[in-house]
Amino acid sequence: MANINTKPSPSQPELTPQDLFNINERYETESNKRLRHDGNAQYIEPSTSATPSDPYTQFSKDPWVDPSKIEILQTKFPSKRTSVLIIGAGWGGLQNAIRILTISKIPATHIRIIDSAGSFGGTWYWNRYPGLMCDIESYMYLPYLEETGYIPRHKYSYGPEIRWYAESVAQKWGLTSSGVFQTTATKIVWDEGEKVWVVDLVQRETEMQIRASFVVLASGVLHRPKLPLIPGLLEFKGDMFHSSRWDYGITGGSEKDSSLHKLRDKRVAVIGTGATAVQAVPVLAKWCKHLYVIQRTPSAVDVRDQRETDIEWFRQHVASGPGWQRERIKNFHRHFALDETEKPGLNLVDDGWTHAPGLLGLTGNPNGPKAPDEIPAYRARLVELDTPRQHSIRARVDQQVHDPIIAEKLKPWYPTWCKRPAFHDYYLQTFNRSNVTLIDTDGKGVDKIKPEGLIIGDHTYDVDVIIFATGYQAPPSGSPAEKSNMTVIGVNGVSMSEEWALKGPTTLHGVLDAKFPNLFLSGPHQASTSGNYSFNLDELAKHTAYILAECKRRVKGTKFAVTPSMDAAEEWAMQVMMHSAPFGVVTGCTPGYFNLEGDIDKVSPERMMILARSGLWGWGIENWIDVLEKWREEGSMNGIVMR
Repeated sequence: MANINTKPSPSQPELTPQDLFNINERYETESNKRLRHDGNAQYIEPSTSATPSDPYTQFSKDPWVDPSKIEILQTKFPSKRTSVLIIGAGWGGLQNAIRILTISKIPATHIRIIDSAGSFGGTWYWNRYPGLMCDIESYMYLPYLEETGYIPRHKYSYGPEIRWYAESVAQKWGLTSSGVFQTTATKIVWDEGEKVWVVDLVQRETEMQIRASFVVLASGVLHRPKLPLIPGLLEFKGDMFHSSRWDYGITGGSEKDSSLHKLRDKRVAVIGTGATAVQAVPVLAKWCKHLYVIQRTPSAVDVRDQRETDIEWFRQHVASGPGWQRERIKNFHRHFALDETEKPGLNLVDDGWTHAPGLLGLTGNPNGPKAPDEIPAYRARLVELDTPRQHSIRARVDQQVHDPIIAEKLKPWYPTWCKRPAFHDYYLQTFNRSNVTLIDTDGKGVDKIKPEGLIIGDHTYDVDVIIFATGYQAPPSGSPAEKSNMTVIGVNGVSMSEEWALKGPTTLHGVLDAKFPNLFLSGPHQASTSGNYSFNLDELAKHTAYILAECKRRVKGTKFAVTPSMDAAEEWAMQVMMHSAPFGVVTGCTPGYFNLEGDIDKVSPERMMILARSGLWGWGIENWIDVLEKWREEGSMNGIVMR
């Protein structure tokens, strides 16, 4: 149980105004050097390639599927109809199905869950790279532990266990047969006369059109890999793949066996140093002849302190009574507070997340700014709160990396809230190995890929394998239609993609848009979020299931359409905007996933209003849940229209 990183970080002296000025100046300098004119357009998403012959599609093919085990569409939709169609078979899809089953009382036989993958799991189906584990404590992250009685094997679950658990959850609630895999929806169109969605499905070469009374979009935010548009990328003669489609045929080993023996005589380049690379690099380094780690921006890598679960301890101190998992999650959220006096006296999770006050910039809180003119002072306060942690993380680099020149390059210079925090017990020490070279590009990235390797600045690096650890489509970009990679046509032929881009969403609570009846959303637009995203998805699923159950009870069997009223949707949009100020601190962040590679800072005032309308509930997830629970308790379905 002991923390394996036993050296204490040096304490930081009290910050002076000059210290804070210097830190902010350094943050701005580091951010500016990484800004690019093409912003988020520097990436391509292989999954959106127009034709199978597109050479980029090689990066999004499914390496895990067994085609012989995939049931055909005709078998899954014999009548070409279903009551509920859920798009996405990750945690969002599973939790929506379970809540609809248990709250709305729609049986599993009337629910279909489609996914382009070969089984349940979502991002945990696709990602199987060596070293993969969840960075959120498993006792919170894995849903329904109280209901299943399952005890996670480690404090932070490894990828294979999470995927197995997702499949076991589907089995427990009788949803295994509801899965329709290797299948995508390319277009859904609302039929007002019949009060159904007309859905175009594609499964490999088979096309089918079905009708669904209700559709849930649960395609997630970590499922569409992106590649940097580096000149010459397709000219490389060696092997290359994206980390979310790990090719063990090239590396050797398997997701349960990290013996990457085929790399013993290989020179390997990993492009990217985010959450994926932080976990995969230590494993790769043990097996490669030589490993080049290509860095544009260093991650802020804190202690993970991974450990096996002591079953008796778990039963006595974690699963100690009814409702324990919800209370643990609430305790976790309450530690993201502006003032120490606001935090609970007992820290149940007690890990790097709950000791990172700067994460308020990502989680929001009700004691933050109420208006735009209060944001600068709030940001200054957060920098002051956050600086000791970032100082400790930079000091940890000095402790663990022997070469002071390399150590300087691995130090993050940005506030905690600008990038998702990373946690690992061995990543930094990896750069002490003689077969590992950090190539810091000073924020520029790779200049060109040639047939034999990489060109970075004035240097050429010959490599045999390139692994792109370059992440996924950024959450702020696009409507749920884009996230699902399909066309959505609602009332009077309105396109979701066009409408949301032009005016923003018109939802109530982030789950139901006034212009798209019977179409339930899974956030995060006009809703809230948590570092523990599976919990966020479950709260949205509960709200969806409640609305659906109440509509069924009141209409009693008749076909119907349910939406918010336009007045209610506009009022909710105004509430989202009025509560959005705490997230204003992301402006000026170093370019990355959260701010569309800096594009958010370049939008016009008019566009910024649409982004604010499309954004998150800035007073934190527990406050947002309170709003939803009070609405449900009131019981009148205020703002909901059925026809």
